[in-house]
Amino acid sequence: MSAKPTSGAAAPPPPAEKTAARAATGPKRPAIAGGQSKADPMARYRELLRIGPAATLDEINTAYFTVLKRFPENPTEEDEEYSRELRRAYDIVRRRYMPPKTKGLGFVFDRRLMLPLLGMGALALGGTFLWLNWNNVKMKVTHYEAGAVLRLKDGAAPFGTVTGYEASHKFPAGAPAPAYSIKLDGREETVWVSERLVVLGMVPAGK
Repeated sequence: MSAKPTSGAAAPPPPAEKTAARAATGPKRPAIAGGQSKADPMARYRELLRIGPAATLDEINTAYFTVLKRFPENPTEEDEEYSRELRRAYDIVRRRYMPPKTKGLGFVFDRRLMLPLLGMGALALGGTFLWLNWNNVKMKVTHYEAGAVLRLKDGAAPFGTVTGYEASHKFPAGAPAPAYSIKLDGREETVWVSERLVVLGMVPAGK
């Protein structure tokens, strides 16, 4: 006579049920069409990572590590094979979006660094241009009205008071040029001084 099973003990699950229970806890391999498309050789790797063609680098990293966390602590041979395929797909797709960094000038290709560097370069270029053309810029932005008291840059005493301005004054020698008429300080004499000499060589007496 065969022994009857004890009423309180549960029968062990058949092997097929164990396999199904284990598969439910681990990562599921996506269904991938066989072969590799010549038009889009990256399609198979993106399918393994479950990402789209427009995925960003952050999305690629997130997709890879999300699937990686689903692997059980004691993976089967199939899990390990899937993990290797997943790692290879991740490396290939990531290189497509972020080429390996080269020494020396590799940082130049980082957009986050390029924008500040370009801004600093533009400021430096603008500053150099302004410094080289400061006299011309100052000539265009400086104009003294009648009554302004001026002194020489190197002198403390007033040079004279502006009484007029001509955009094209005819000097005894040379071509006509912009000039100020200035009444000399402490004297009744009025002289014409070229605008360039006034702007670059004189300042208001109060400064």
